[in-house]
Amino acid sequence: MCKIIKYLDYARLNTLEKLYFDLTIMLIVTFLSFLFLVFEFFIYENIAVFFQDCFLMSVIFIIGMTGLFHTCKGLRKYKEILKSNKREEFI
Repeated sequence: MCKIIKYLDYARLNTLEKLYFDLTIMLIVTFLSFLFLVFEFFIYENIAVFFQDCFLMSVIFIIGMTGLFHTCKGLRKYKEILKSNKREEFI
């Protein structure tokens, strides 16, 4: 429980921890909006009515997916920077 409270203080996290925290939040938001969309899709019989009623949730899902890709890209880039810095230290 103490570790969870530590991670809620976003300002004290280092860059890698911030990226993982952002990734976790984006995963939760995207997964919840996806579940909502799936359950709503099975309730509606007409796809046009579904998109009219669930447009905002669809936008949130698309933004969440975009955020996931950008956060993963940032994690990958930051890890490459860390690896290149470690290689330079050994040279």
